[in-house]
Amino acid sequence: MTAASPSPRLKPDKRVWWRVVARVGPYRGPLTLAIFFSLFAASAGALWASLVGPLMRSLIGGGSITWGPFQLERDDLTFKLPLAIVAAAVLKAVASWLHAGLMSRVSQGVLSRLREELYGRLLVLPPRWFEQRHSGELLSHFTSDVSQLEFSAGQALASITKDSLQVLGLLIVCLVTDWRLFLIIFIVLPGTILPVSRFARGAKKQATQSQASLGQLSMLVSEQLQNLPVVQTYRAEGRALERFDAEQSRYLAAMKRSLFIRGAFSPTTEFLGIIGLAVAMVVGTRAVQLDPSLAGNFVSFLAAAVLLYQPVKSLSNTASQISLGAGAAVRLFEVLDSEADHDAGGEAQPLTLGLRLNEVKLTYPDGREALKGVSFSVEPGTHVALVGPSGAGKSSVFSLLLGHGTASGGEVQWNGAPLSSLSRRSVRSQLAWVPQDPVLLSGSIRDNLRVGRADATDAQLWAALERAHAAAFVRSFAAGLEEDVGERGGRLSGGQRQRLAIARAFLKEPSLLLLDEPTSALDSETEAEVQAGLAELMKGRTTLVIAHRLATIRHADRIVVMEAGRVVDEGTPEALAAKGQSWSGVTSA
Repeated sequence: MTAASPSPRLKPDKRVWWRVVARVGPYRGPLTLAIFFSLFAASAGALWASLVGPLMRSLIGGGSITWGPFQLERDDLTFKLPLAIVAAAVLKAVASWLHAGLMSRVSQGVLSRLREELYGRLLVLPPRWFEQRHSGELLSHFTSDVSQLEFSAGQALASITKDSLQVLGLLIVCLVTDWRLFLIIFIVLPGTILPVSRFARGAKKQATQSQASLGQLSMLVSEQLQNLPVVQTYRAEGRALERFDAEQSRYLAAMKRSLFIRGAFSPTTEFLGIIGLAVAMVVGTRAVQLDPSLAGNFVSFLAAAVLLYQPVKSLSNTASQISLGAGAAVRLFEVLDSEADHDAGGEAQPLTLGLRLNEVKLTYPDGREALKGVSFSVEPGTHVALVGPSGAGKSSVFSLLLGHGTASGGEVQWNGAPLSSLSRRSVRSQLAWVPQDPVLLSGSIRDNLRVGRADATDAQLWAALERAHAAAFVRSFAAGLEEDVGERGGRLSGGQRQRLAIARAFLKEPSLLLLDEPTSALDSETEAEVQAGLAELMKGRTTLVIAHRLATIRHADRIVVMEAGRVVDEGTPEALAAKGQSWSGVTSA
């Protein structure tokens, strides 16, 4: 697997956040309630600000005052008005709390859908897509990218609905209180848009680069740890650490630039806000000096202006987070936008009429010709062995049958029908594959066996284990079927993994069995046990096997000899032996 080129080549899509928000649909109910509570909180905040002026004016000047349609007497001002201010603050706090909880539910739901879409897309992408990318890069999508987008989306959705409404409500209070002072605030606020937008563009670019650099770092760590025995054996720990330090230095450099730009957001908006407030105070103070009756209005205006500081600052931080989230979202949508192979066609039936390859060609995306007009047939119930040196094209034949590749010429026929006319999923339901190095998934033996048949009962699992000559070692485990096999089956021996793979194939009851010499890496004693399971599995079943050992092809019905992507000879073992045929890549052991 080769590492992908760094993702900074991607151009951040201005619509990327619309694509995230488009997934809010199923959560319209909580979102509507959250907006309602944010509107309620904004109204309570505006009410609080508008009450402060009358209270201060009554305390300083005494007498009754008018607040909207209400006439407040002296007795009301000493008890009812302070109580109303406290009540408004409490209502604002409760509404803000409910808003935050509902928006968290919405953002988590949106990100859960996005994470599920990402994983679902990865499951259907063709193998050639993964060959161009590193597993560490894909892992970083689920860790750093999703986490960054989760944080950014949560903050963005919450802040935009709550803080925007708060700013709007407080601006209305400022306008109603004194339209002249309001003009000052109204002029200053748009003045923050230009620097904030410039910072946002810079932050988005740096965020994309830092996330890509972190992905490269994850790729390096994943690769080194997966191959740690090789690194240690060749005493390459020092070189591995040097590569890590170099990659981490690039990541830290990208993060420093990103953090520098993000750090300028709050000070810039805070500075501009203070300038606007200072100008308003100068103008308001002069107005009060000329007309003392304006003091109450001026206090209410200042209260609203001061309360504007927090939501405006929060919105500026939100702009920074949106920029970071956009970088992560671009990388995620690159995967989501990758096209999976179109899988359509008829339903493949059990292989009763045999398999036929007619002048089949296969060319890989890099231009390498793997198959150059291969023709041979596999009759129902027969055992055909593919032999030849490495690079002869044996695995490419398997790749076509498994649906991991598409023939660039010729035709593969399944029961006489073109394989291309059948859906890959239906073809895969008719075959079982036992690779040379069978991979088990982390989890129990039961979980791994049920990969072949999800609804298998315990009785069926044990029957398959018996037929695969694996029941004895499974019973020796204290947990039996619940025994944890470890990562990639690392807690089991090679022979045990092979026999579980054979048992998994038994459960599927395939009409075509593909074997990629599953005994080539085993010792003679273990091989005998695995061969016994294979003999049981192949009995009466159409089988195509890649052979590297003479023991595997000795009982084959036919042998197909391949070299350099072509069939150079075929026949029964006896007929080929009579020709004095010997096969490169096949050992007698």
